[in-house]
Amino acid sequence: MRNTNEWKEKPGFDTLEGEKPEPLIMCDGGGLQAVPLHQRPDLLETCADLVNSEWPRSHGARVHSLQKSCQEFPVVLLLLHGSGNEDCVDETLLGHVRLSRVVSHPGSLFVESVVISKTQRGKGYGRTLMQEAERYARARGFSSLCLTTHDKQHFYAHLGYVLSSPVQNSGIMSSFVPMEVLERFSRLAGTDDTLGECPAWLVVQTLEKTPYRDPKGVPIFWMQKTF
Repeated sequence: MRNTNEWKEKPGFDTLEGEKPEPLIMCDGGGLQAVPLHQRPDLLETCADLVNSEWPRSHGARVHSLQKSCQEFPVVLLLLHGSGNEDCVDETLLGHVRLSRVVSHPGSLFVESVVISKTQRGKGYGRTLMQEAERYARARGFSSLCLTTHDKQHFYAHLGYVLSSPVQNSGIMSSFVPMEVLERFSRLAGTDDTLGECPAWLVVQTLEKTPYRDPKGVPIFWMQKTF
């Protein structure tokens, strides 16, 4: 995977006012590449199978959700391994990460989900995929990623993520509710606009214990990384 910050832009993409063009990440000599799913619609079905292998749901519903990937967010990034030629032969889908906007934090993106193919785990692809998500975010003008995890907090800590306060991500809502409406609702609800490491006097969250729970009541860790 290249260590440069050089990006090639895909011609013909319209951008939102004030936003940087969407980067197109090209193959390096090792045959690894990270590309937005909406630039590779031929991989939609394969990506649906990958995500469903981790979180089963109807294939049609999964495809419908993945089809929402777009430049304006949410964005699905795919980690691929292949020869890198124009015919895209011998490609293998290694992983998937979904990014959405964070309400009231214009410089942040939220990592909704991360999946590495079960047959490809233990090879460092999870780290590579997160690094590519960060590179993509920086190229789009963002400065931090936020995420939650049930049991991979030590993995993310090794990647430079720190414990943080909860934030509100736009997620699927951004598909039919404008961001400015979500931000106004967030402010009216009293959402704290401060993004950063949790003040110890407010809530005790460590890498071993968290007071936060997901909608099912399972303990969940909130983390973020600024770059």
